[in-house]
Amino acid sequence: MISGNFTAAPMDRTAKWVTVLVVFMAASFPLIPEMPIYGAALMPLVLLLTWLFSVKGYTLMNSVLTVHRPFWDTNIVLPPDAVFAKEPEITKGLIKTAGNGGVFGYTGGFRNKRLGSFRAFATSWDSAISITSVSTKLCIVITPDGSEAGDQLS
Repeated sequence: MISGNFTAAPMDRTAKWVTVLVVFMAASFPLIPEMPIYGAALMPLVLLLTWLFSVKGYTLMNSVLTVHRPFWDTNIVLPPDAVFAKEPEITKGLIKTAGNGGVFGYTGGFRNKRLGSFRAFATSWDSAISITSVSTKLCIVITPDGSEAGDQLS
């Protein structure tokens, strides 16, 4: 199995626009007349939580995928039959089932026709690489930066 450290791909255009829009909304909430204080506090809290769960990079070592986040890491043990594959058409029929659909990236549960249900730890769908296992029904999508990382992993 390949080993190494990989930075996450830069956010794609959609993630950038969604992030900018949500930041703008969060900044605007306190300016809305008669906005309850909990409403004005809710948007910055949402921004903080989505940033905390954002993806900064990945490490693949000894069959363990480590997803690096701002303050902690998420470790995923990969089974021996794990297969890495580029997913250039991942957005076809893509549905968010649970999680974050664009603020600082894409994290959580998603579904499409080709992969079925999967967990995403992504920043740009253009760099998507799936990690699947038939034996454990594992399906994860990561987005390492650069074509070299994609070629090395897939």
